[in-house]
Amino acid sequence: MGIRKWVMKQYWRIVQVRGIWNLFYGMLLLAIAYYIYIPFFYDMGAFGPFVFAGILLFSFLIIGYLYDRVFVMWGPQQEVSIERNPYSFVPQPQDHIFWFPLYSGILEASAKIVKEFDLDLTCIEETREYFDKLQKFSPLAPGAIDAAIEHRNAYVASHPFTKIIDSSDSAENEN
Repeated sequence: MGIRKWVMKQYWRIVQVRGIWNLFYGMLLLAIAYYIYIPFFYDMGAFGPFVFAGILLFSFLIIGYLYDRVFVMWGPQQEVSIERNPYSFVPQPQDHIFWFPLYSGILEASAKIVKEFDLDLTCIEETREYFDKLQKFSPLAPGAIDAAIEHRNAYVASHPFTKIIDSSDSAENEN
């Protein structure tokens, strides 16, 4: 093994361990600050803060392990299944029940503020029309997915704040 490869391997190990050491030192500082209030650790003398920090660190690592491995609060497979879902462009029932009324309320509040300052309402009205038409799509209707995608692309193309997103989508599709 060459010297460069060995140095890079050691550097990688240091970077990986750094997070745990930072966590340990943070727990040690907490333990030093609070160990005098816990008689069991105070009676240990100089080892008290280290034992207290070790227990705190171990409990923190156990919680992290449970979160990551046992409860599986996230997962790349879930992300892939969402990306491959052809119905993601068509509103789901929860969209009709929760999100669209929320968007409507936000747009209504924005319209009141814009009217008060006597500004142009066209963007808000176009967005309202977009959500109104989007809400009428159903995943069970034939051709609804294609129509929803076309509707989304037309909306994205006509609004400047979304052109950046649209150009990155088309760049990914070309590759």
